[in-house]
Amino acid sequence: MTTERAGVAGHGATTVTDRAFTKIATEVAADDDRLAERPRVTASVSGAVAAVRLGLAVRYPASVPQVAADVRERLRSRVHALTGITVENVDIDIVRLVPGPRSGHDDSPTA
Repeated sequence: MTTERAGVAGHGATTVTDRAFTKIATEVAADDDRLAERPRVTASVSGAVAAVRLGLAVRYPASVPQVAADVRERLRSRVHALTGITVENVDIDIVRLVPGPRSGHDDSPTA
């Protein structure tokens, strides 16, 4: 599905394809240092509204509920600002919890 938005002062229309929307949502969701890897993103766009499902790998010991809330809010606001599409629903699956480096330890290999 593609989404068309009327241009400014009748100068044409802007079309956002599902593929482009998903790529934008992926970039926005990935912008968080508490994530261990790029999120898995699926999206369904209908007209000017969308539903998004994210699969997140969170770095331990980050607060999972806080990471999810922050990613969800940033996704809704930033994607709308970039595309004009309202993200009405964001479902989040935590697919992995990845241990972070231990404080005080250097995990680099020794020679």
